[in-house]
Amino acid sequence: MATLLCVWELGGNLGHLSNLRLPVEIALQQGHRVVMALKELQHVKLVFGDLPIQCIQAPHRTAGIPLEPAGIPSFTHLLIRQCFSSVDELSGYLRTWGDIYDSVKPDLVLFEHSPTALIAAHHRRFKKILIGNGFTAPPIQSDASEPFLPFPTTLRSQQVWEGLRQDDGEVCKLINAALTRLALPEIPNVHAIYAQADTSFLMTWPVLEHFGPRPNARYLGVESPRPQPAPPWPKGSGPLVFGYLQPFLSIELLLRGLMAQNARAVLFVRHLPEAVRHSYANTRLVFVDAPVDLQIVAQQADWVINHGNHSTAAHFVVSGVPQLLIPQHQEQLFLVQNLVAQGVATMAFQDQTSFTAPLRALEMDPGYRLRARQLAQQCGPYDTQAVSDAIHREFDLLLKGAM
Repeated sequence: MATLLCVWELGGNLGHLSNLRLPVEIALQQGHRVVMALKELQHVKLVFGDLPIQCIQAPHRTAGIPLEPAGIPSFTHLLIRQCFSSVDELSGYLRTWGDIYDSVKPDLVLFEHSPTALIAAHHRRFKKILIGNGFTAPPIQSDASEPFLPFPTTLRSQQVWEGLRQDDGEVCKLINAALTRLALPEIPNVHAIYAQADTSFLMTWPVLEHFGPRPNARYLGVESPRPQPAPPWPKGSGPLVFGYLQPFLSIELLLRGLMAQNARAVLFVRHLPEAVRHSYANTRLVFVDAPVDLQIVAQQADWVINHGNHSTAAHFVVSGVPQLLIPQHQEQLFLVQNLVAQGVATMAFQDQTSFTAPLRALEMDPGYRLRARQLAQQCGPYDTQAVSDAIHREFDLLLKGAM
């Protein structure tokens, strides 16, 4: 029997836990012990049920530095803003991750969006797997002299590149100062944080990659959502529209736009103020308090609205459904820009003064649905058995000699 440790440090939705579910089930089937160090523990029961796993609280920054309006230019800047900003802070996280590794004594660790846990693991000899989508399990660059994972929106110029290299060097110095304080080996560069991984479980498709498709990578795809109640579509005529959203600055303008478009909409909006809901709920706009069946939505909706969350947007890409996407942060923006460039979605901003144009484009232009169906043919279908077999083989290969 080997010991597997699953860690999750950054992000805040069920997708991170859901990515770990199948590998955990397979590890348990193989007779391994499974321990999980997680950012959030409240949804473990929902995702993993009564599986015999041990869960502990993962160390993580409770409040990242607010992002600048223009966003940040690279993964290095994400680390310094979302994970740590000083030697004192980072050394505390590294010490705690080290205590977890010493206590659990894993043979293999799965890292779901866990940069600080990876830094703490750099000198450790256990096997390492990155798991997640194209952003949370980012590509490993072959040339460490290049800036560390510049974002797709970052200007490609010599001046910008040189600035990013300098920033990489400063962050590497900070990381190594924290490692030295703990009497741990230094890392050669920030690229080494992810380059140490033995392999990646890419829970996505090439057309959804935030940094572009990876040559020779093995994509496991995006698991279909679990069955839920059917959407309660309003009666009458007009396009069927589903919205899976969070409140944002101009959401009332979006609701007015749907009404003006004569749409029949089912909207799942987490944490929507009751006053807003009361003002707009009518026979054509139906608000629901829990998720609905996205498989049925994909079969029936004319288009859908969401923020570009990977798992949600991916499901509708695989299903060939056009989307109106309203990104709330950079990771979502990168995916949204990708889908807009492929002609399967239109984009809006959180502070728009009108949503008439993107809504009308989806209703009037049949090309969106045609291109969405064409793109869907480049994905899936998700093959649970094939994915399970691939994970089985990888575990067997990496754990040889550990059992």
